[in-house]
Amino acid sequence: MKNKKLFYVLMFLPLVASLIALQFLPNVIPAHYNINNVVDRWGSKYEILILPVLIIGFGIFSLVMGKVAQKQEPQGNNNEKSSLFISNCVLLIFNMLSGFMIYSSLHQLEKLEFAQFTFIQIVFIIMGIFLIVISNILPKVKRNSILGFRTKQTMKNDEIWKKCQRFSGLTGIIAGFVIVVISFLFNNTTLIITVLFITFLKLGIDIIYSYKADC
Repeated sequence: MKNKKLFYVLMFLPLVASLIALQFLPNVIPAHYNINNVVDRWGSKYEILILPVLIIGFGIFSLVMGKVAQKQEPQGNNNEKSSLFISNCVLLIFNMLSGFMIYSSLHQLEKLEFAQFTFIQIVFIIMGIFLIVISNILPKVKRNSILGFRTKQTMKNDEIWKKCQRFSGLTGIIAGFVIVVISFLFNNTTLIITVLFITFLKLGIDIIYSYKADC
């Protein structure tokens, strides 16, 4: 399966890239950026390996969860395919973050900015796009305890599950689009607070709908 090959590439690529980058990094590198994208802690160059190791851990966890979701599907393997696709999207984001970290370490950037966009703006733009993509997959997911919008209400039966996944997918597309737009308009604390507000608003609307769908 092509998606699975891509999954393993994305899972191990950050580690390979970081091991290569270690040969060229100074002993001390930027280890943490504050809310204003300015370095507030420097550390050993070996700290660059932390994120790749976490990415591999996430990959293993995703494989296990995909198998569990697949076993809860009466027929077919749609849940496993959906889980793999979602995991690939998450791994792609992690790969980009790892790339940003390697780039900033190699160039000893004291302020993390790329093409006039701050690191936080780039992260939320990617997250918004990711949310749009994932929301298009939700309606295809069969009822299970791992993937999708899951509450006590949505798990009652297949009919309620389908209604809630379609609705949550729609609100997710809208929320993702709004997050992308505001990421171009705001920055730092304002952007973070706004994204959190949109996220909780979406979640609240989804929960309210799940009760109405059960009527």
